[in-house]
Formats: sequence, C-alpha cells, structure tokens
Amino acid sequence: MLPRKRNAVIFSVLLVLLAQRTEQYGSGAPSTACTDQLPRHESIAPQSSTPPYLILTSSAQVRQGDTIQVTVGSPAGAPLPIGGFIMQARQIQNPDIIVGKFVSVPDPATTHMTTCTNENDTVTHSSPADKPAMTFQWQAPTDFLGGVEFRATVAQSYATFWKNVESPLVEVVTPDTPVNAPAAAAPASTRAPPPPPVIMETKPRQEARPLDIIYQGCADTKLCFGVPQNCIAKGDCKAIVAVFVAGDVYTFELQASDNPKYVAAGLSLDNKMGDDSAMECVRNDNGRINLFTSWTYPKSEPYVSRSDSPQDIVQLLESSNIDGKLYCKFRRDVVSVVQGQTFDLANNMYNLMIVAGNSMKDADRVGFHDAAYEATGAPQALASVGAAAASSKLLLKLHGCCMLLAWLGTASLGILLARYFRQTWVGKTLGGKDIWFAYHRIFMVLTWVLTMAGFILILIEVGGWSTTGDNPHAITGIVTVILCFIQPIGAFFRPHPGTSKRPIFNWMHWLGGNAAHILGIVTIFLAVYLQKAELPSWTVYILAAFVAFHVVMHFVLSLTVCVSDGRISNGRITSFPMKDMLGHPRQPTALDRSTDAPFSSFRRLLLGIYTPIILLFAIAMICLVALAPITEAYNTIMGS
Repeated sequence: MLPRKRNAVIFSVLLVLLAQRTEQYGSGAPSTACTDQLPRHESIAPQSSTPPYLILTSSAQVRQGDTIQVTVGSPAGAPLPIGGFIMQARQIQNPDIIVGKFVSVPDPATTHMTTCTNENDTVTHSSPADKPAMTFQWQAPTDFLGGVEFRATVAQSYATFWKNVESPLVEVVTPDTPVNAPAAAAPASTRAPPPPPVIMETKPRQEARPLDIIYQGCADTKLCFGVPQNCIAKGDCKAIVAVFVAGDVYTFELQASDNPKYVAAGLSLDNKMGDDSAMECVRNDNGRINLFTSWTYPKSEPYVSRSDSPQDIVQLLESSNIDGKLYCKFRRDVVSVVQGQTFDLANNMYNLMIVAGNSMKDADRVGFHDAAYEATGAPQALASVGAAAASSKLLLKLHGCCMLLAWLGTASLGILLARYFRQTWVGKTLGGKDIWFAYHRIFMVLTWVLTMAGFILILIEVGGWSTTGDNPHAITGIVTVILCFIQPIGAFFRPHPGTSKRPIFNWMHWLGGNAAHILGIVTIFLAVYLQKAELPSWTVYILAAFVAFHVVMHFVLSLTVCVSDGRISNGRITSFPMKDMLGHPRQPTALDRSTDAPFSSFRRLLLGIYTPIILLFAIAMICLVALAPITEAYNTIMGS
C-alpha cells in the first residue's frame, strides 16, 4: 500500500511541475524574462540566424505623452506565425531601462500587458496558439527625452525562438515638436492605418515655439553659457552648457545645433584651451549618443585624450538628437582627480568652455571644434545662476582690422603707385623724393607697421602659435608676415640703378611684394571660414568683388602704359610695363625729363577712382569684423 501512495504523490508532483512549465510558456513570458527577455525553455538557446521577424512603428518620432502604433510580425510576402513573444521599449543610451507603457493590445484573448518595472511597460502572449502580425498602442513617457527602440524575443515554437528583434530608432520629443510619420512597409497580415483627415486652413498661424529645456531656468536657477554672445535669451545658441546645483548634486546639460558630431564642455583654470577637464557628448554613426570625459593638452598632440581621464566621474541621465540638436544631461562628481589635478566643483571657480565639431579624429578622439568655440572671460562659481559672459575678443578684432587695412588698403595702393605712376608728377617731389616713390614708401611702411601690429596682437591673444584645424589660415598668415618683414630690409640695401645687381633686386623685390600681397588676400579669404571670426558666409562675395575690381584696374592701367610707351616709339609697342625691372637706365628724352608720360591725366583719374573704392572695401570688411557676429541683424533686415 505504501508504494502505491508514494507513486501517487510523485505523479501528482510531476503534474504540478508540468502544469507550471506549461503555464509559463502558454500564458506569457515569466517575470524572470523582464531583464534579458529569455523564455527559460529548459537549456534551449535562441537561434543565431537573422530573425525572420521585425518590429515597425507608425512614426520615427513621438511627443511626450502621445501614442504610436508598434507592430511585430514577419516581413510582407513571407508570413510566419508567432507562437510566443515578449516586447518592451528600451532606452537607446541605457538599454537595460524600460520606458513608456502600452495602452492597448490587438486581441486580449491571445495577448496582454504586464508589468516589469512600471505599470504595463511590457506586452506578451496569453496563448501559445499561432498568431499573425500584431499591432499595439504604446504611450511615450512624459519625463523622458531621447531615443528608444522596441526590443522583443519572438518564438515560432517552443524550441525555436529569436532574441533581440529590434525596431528602428524612435525619438521621444517635446510636446511642441512637429512630428511626421514616415511611410514604411507593414508586416504581413497587418492592415494599413487610415490616412489622416485633410484639414484646410486659410492662413497658417505662426506661434512662438517655447525655448528648449536647456534654456529654461538660465535666468534664475542655472548657470548658462552659450555661443554666440547674447544667444541664451533668444534660445538660438550654436552651443550651450548649463549647470544646475541642488545640494551636493551638480547636473550639467550640453546642447549644440546644426547636427554636430559632438558637443563638449571644459572646466579650465584660464580661458585658453589646454590642461582642462572636458566632458563630451558624442553622436555615433548608428544614432546612439555616448558621454565621455577627456583631458586636453595645450598646442600639442594628442590635444585631447579620453584614456587620460577617468570615465566614472560622470553619469549620463538623458540624451537626444532631435531636429539636429545634440543634447546630453549628466551628473558629475563634486570632487574628482584628473591628471593629478583636483576638480572641486563646490569650492573652486572655473572658466567654462563650450565647443562643438562636425568630425572625429578617430574612434577615441573628437575632431577640431569647427562648429563652435567659446570660453568665459572670468572664472565662475558653478553654483551661481544667470548667463556667464564670454572672454573679450578685442585683440582678435584688432588683429583682423589691422590686417584688412594693410592688405586690402595700403598694400594695394603702394603696389599700384610703384608699378604704373613712375612717369607721373614728373618734376614734383615730396621730402626730396619723387611723388610716386614718396607715397609708395609711405603706404608700404604703413603696411609693414599694421602687419607687425596685427601679428603681435594675435600672438598675445592665442598665447603663441596655434593651428586652426584643417584651415591653413595660420600657415599662410605667417608666410605673409615673414615676406612683409624682409621687404623693407631688402629695400634698405638695394643696389644703385645701373649696377649689375640692380635687376636681381628689382625682381626679388617685385616677387616678394606681390607674393605677400596675394598671400595676404588669400589669408583673409581663409579667415572668413574661421569659427572665431564669426563672419557671415556672404563675406566672401565682398572679397571676391574687391579682387575683381583690383584685377580690372591693373589690366586697364597696364594697357595705358603699353599704349603710352608705344606712342613714344612712333606708334609701335616695343616695350612692356615692367621694362624698368631689367635695371638698364632709360635713355632720357626731353619728354621724359620735363613732362609726364602720355595718358598721365587718365591714369590720375583712374587712381582717383581706385583709391576711394579700395578704401571702401577695406572699411566695409573692418566693420564686419568689428561688429561680428552680425548674421542675425542681416537676416532681420533681409526678412529671412
């Protein structure tokens, strides 16, 4: 009798265990699958092949609190049944975190909502029966911004299932963000949603969009610093950093517009790049956003290094890339040690730096900050509130003004006088020198003084030699300065006219002067594309107009010299405008000694036209540099 009772007990226990295992599969995924989405089918491993299922969403963007449709099934044209499944919305940046909730299921008899972390944040099957593609309604959270993806494990049968079936990226955006639903091929056995109704409006209503969340509180609860100047009140910064302090918790926010590759902030003891602790918000090619810390080096490789900075001193809270605006929100430890320096956010003051760029040097280093760069003019207590002021750009602007006046103005006039006006104002002198030579020397001395002054100003501003990324402005600029510096030295030691070495001097002086002038103008063109200059892109058209006018005037004056010399030689043009470069003294004639060359009056007229127009070009460019940035004012005037 005892053996029969014992067998009955064992049989009953087996039935209970079998019922439990059947319930786990038949009525939905077990609670243990919330984290890794594995169905616990004994020791059966998921399939390693490409899943024959996919997840599609009705929109690539969803506003906070709004709902979208999420469909799981097999591709159209290859319908496969679904036996069991578990699906959740996971943060892109932190895939272990489940966000949002499901608000409806297609068939309560075969599917249901369940709770893993928050209420109804997961959907799974209610029956092991074969199911077609299914569409669920998912509601975005109201306290999260950033990327999410829907992730599922889908079983075709008890022993055949695929893990990590993923949807495309879905961005959770603010309630005021316009959202357009993309067209996508639906899985098999799904019905396309009806088209939205057409709403006719006689006149679209223009409403001011609220400021991005990073700007909210900049006046009274956060310390904010952005570029360009005065952008925070308008909410249109190219890049901005904000610091919010609550007790001993320091929360940073970074944002940059125009779809940059990265935006970063630095804590510095001065307003120069180098020996700073940086925090980088980086967008990968796959759309994911990562947060790193790095250490910067002054004017030497590797310039910036992540391996020299601890990564655990920051904790990412939120991230997004919406409408081309890259955004990160994170906390930083109050006290941290980087490269032997202690960064105490509560007790020390730091210059804030904000930079943004469009490229990476390699997988572990950000590229040049060609999108934005600015530093505060004075150290800031991070617990203070309000908009921080940028460092002064007076020296930078003075450098630009000096170089513009030198190479667009005085150098152009000096070269023109030396080349075309030697036989003008004959017999008249200034300081014992021919008029043309006296003014040539005045203009070229001014060019030399302005160039050296501009060079010294920029050395003081940047603290030494500084590269500008891929822009060769610094290289062409230093070559221009060197050529300009040696010109007057060579002129002081010039050989006397008629000597054998005079032609060599003439050609070297001509070559050095013209090379410096051409390189100077090229350097000014390159400066337009420097982020620090903050010049509007249409500045190049002003410079192009200057070059065109300068070339045309040289061409016309060259023709007058050729015609003049041809007239002296009985109607035949037997010489060229630079014949004096050969060093042979001209055979004097009565005409040469006592009167101006033919067409001198016309040349003086051209000089009277050339001089004010060239100076107007120089003044216009100087105004652009002195008043930069002026893009907003220009757009307002033009109605853009």
